[in-house]
Amino acid sequence: MKDLLGQKSGAGNIAAEHDTSRPSVKFEDLPLDVLYSIVSKLPPKEFARTSVLSSKWRCVSSVCPRLTFDDVGECKCSRGDLHQHTMAFIHETNAILQKHHGKVVETLEVRVYFADSLVHHLNNWVDFAVASQTKNLTLDLKPEWLWRNINNDRYVLPLERFDNGSISRLQHIQLSFVSLKPPSQFKGFPNLRKLHIKLLHVSRKDLEHMLSHCRSLEWLHIERCNLYDYLILDSALSNLLYLRIEYCKLTRLKFHAMNLATFQYEGDFIPIDLSHSLKLHSANIQFRKADFQHVVLSLLSGLPNVQNLTFHIWWPHLEKQWLWETSLKLSCLRNLQLLLILPAHVENVLYLVSFLRATPFIENLEFHFSSYTLWLADGGPRRQDIGQCNKYNYLKNICVTGFKGARGQVELILHVVENAPALEAISVNTKQLASKEFWPYGKNGPPFEQAKRIATTALGAALPKGVKLCVI
Repeated sequence: MKDLLGQKSGAGNIAAEHDTSRPSVKFEDLPLDVLYSIVSKLPPKEFARTSVLSSKWRCVSSVCPRLTFDDVGECKCSRGDLHQHTMAFIHETNAILQKHHGKVVETLEVRVYFADSLVHHLNNWVDFAVASQTKNLTLDLKPEWLWRNINNDRYVLPLERFDNGSISRLQHIQLSFVSLKPPSQFKGFPNLRKLHIKLLHVSRKDLEHMLSHCRSLEWLHIERCNLYDYLILDSALSNLLYLRIEYCKLTRLKFHAMNLATFQYEGDFIPIDLSHSLKLHSANIQFRKADFQHVVLSLLSGLPNVQNLTFHIWWPHLEKQWLWETSLKLSCLRNLQLLLILPAHVENVLYLVSFLRATPFIENLEFHFSSYTLWLADGGPRRQDIGQCNKYNYLKNICVTGFKGARGQVELILHVVENAPALEAISVNTKQLASKEFWPYGKNGPPFEQAKRIATTALGAALPKGVKLCVI
């Protein structure tokens, strides 16, 4: 027993010693790529202090292939102290860049509030990127007051400072609040794979010229770049896989991108032509107020190969027009989400059938309604008034949210159900998910239970045996 107790006591002492000992693994023992990742995320002042930790940290801080300077994320000062804070940021940034002079820095990211006093330093930082053989360059400049400075002069990117070698090395560029005035001999970025431009001041001609020469481009995001003109890329961008256009003042959009897989658009309604995109897997389109039938015809001609479509339209104008005559079909479409805010024309909900008739091979269908004006609305045509149509032979699942017991909603759902012989399941949710619920008619709130009863009664009588029904 004594030996056992002795062994136990000894083991306890060893464990105690182990618990109080310093860990054998230190930060400096981590792989270099991990240390680079940690160092690159430090603020400039903390980055500079890492050199006192150890010789290895000193080495990492001097050869780190990624430098990130984020004054926007760090700045907690008032507007009155912004200038002083920016000057301190400039001093710290220049000190760190001086330590990396003559070394390779693959990624350089600068995020800072823009002022005229920055131009000289920004030019020097661009020179540093050129000399450091940078592949990934971010100049994310923020106007101090967006609504005041939106039309003011931006930082003019000095493309003349880039030589052929530095232009060829660039693979990822992010520019915000920058003016682009390429020289006549500029031929784009031949090896650029990813481009994000925001609040860029550039002419339509210069932007088209630059993009048409970015033949390696795979990912493109254009945000709030107001051209007040069309944007047409007739030159084939065969490597482009992702395209996002967000709140740009355009009149028309056309891209020749045969391998495009993902497309996103937010803004005013414009004609969109992606007819060359034969592999378009998914499209997410948000339009503001527009005539629904015009939008549908534009989509049929502009996105004929889309497989999955999310279509969100604010305040659509629905009219009694049908697609009897058109031969245009979305024959590749398998999954469709329709998100509609309907403050008016609630009696015309059934006319959404005009879109469905162009989707003969659809398998999954979702309607997401918003607007308190739909609650128990009793106007509009019956489904028998629209005549015969082709069956939705491949439709398996239907999902409806924002169901409010409106006659138009009931007639639309019954039309689809009665023409979907392969239907397996349908769910109806009286809560709207596309936007926040609004109820202006007193404390009792929306009549959810009454809407549920309407859905249960109407669908219970129409659904074939074996079709699953869920009403919530």
